[in-house]
Amino acid sequence: MERRHDATIVAALQAMAQAMQNNNNQNVVSMEKFQKNNLPTFEGRYNPDGAQSWLRVIEKIFRVMNCANAQKVQYGTHMLSEEAKDWWDNSRRRLEAAGT
Repeated sequence: MERRHDATIVAALQAMAQAMQNNNNQNVVSMEKFQKNNLPTFEGRYNPDGAQSWLRVIEKIFRVMNCANAQKVQYGTHMLSEEAKDWWDNSRRRLEAAGT
């Protein structure tokens, strides 16, 4: 009887793992599809209102496209330029050096 329960538990766990994998695969959005939205770049100059506006536009696209969190970071930072890109490159190197 216990073996029957073990098999049921294994089958349920396998089904859950497959469902999670399918869900992760659905959240993969190509860079090409992302860039078709003609997103603005963020230069990083002192402009708090501009920064908030840029974030709202980017977040709106992420919600509609159902991007995974890792893609949000990759694609969002891809849209940085000038001072903002320099800041991100420096921050990324420090994070990588710290192991995060």
